[in-house]
Amino acid sequence: FLTAINYLDRTNMAVAAPSMSSELGFDAATMGLLFSAFAWSYGLMQIPGGWFLEHFGSRIAYTISLFLWSAFTVIMGLGRSFVSLFGIRLAIGAAEAPAFPTNSRVVAAWFPNHERATATSIYTAGEFIGLAFLTPVLFLILERYGWQFIFYSTGIIGIVASVFWYI
Repeated sequence: FLTAINYLDRTNMAVAAPSMSSELGFDAATMGLLFSAFAWSYGLMQIPGGWFLEHFGSRIAYTISLFLWSAFTVIMGLGRSFVSLFGIRLAIGAAEAPAFPTNSRVVAAWFPNHERATATSIYTAGEFIGLAFLTPVLFLILERYGWQFIFYSTGIIGIVASVFWYI
């Protein structure tokens, strides 16, 4: 479930991009920079995210990561300039960095050796199942409420999920 949210959060920008670029007057190169900002910070924060996970454990690391990337996702709906949106995308990428190391740690800690491949395949399948079933919902939200609500709704889902993960 959390991996589905993680990938839904990554897809929301792709769904919103045409409307965002049209409304905000961004060309393809500007949108490309917004898309890549996530990857830059995500990649750079992998090792610090792993360190954070090692020091605070799966429960705290995933709660904080999920809550922060989801809060930044909500804030993304408020962005109106390239600079603000670029900064928010950097923050989302940095906050998501501990997610997959946490998935791996949870599988290693919670499942015996003979169940780890199945557990890993389940969370990996969550990426694509979430995208397959929920991307059409994002398009429906876009059509009815506008691109900002894509970020509001996916961010709120993640914030609520962070509470359940912590509990």
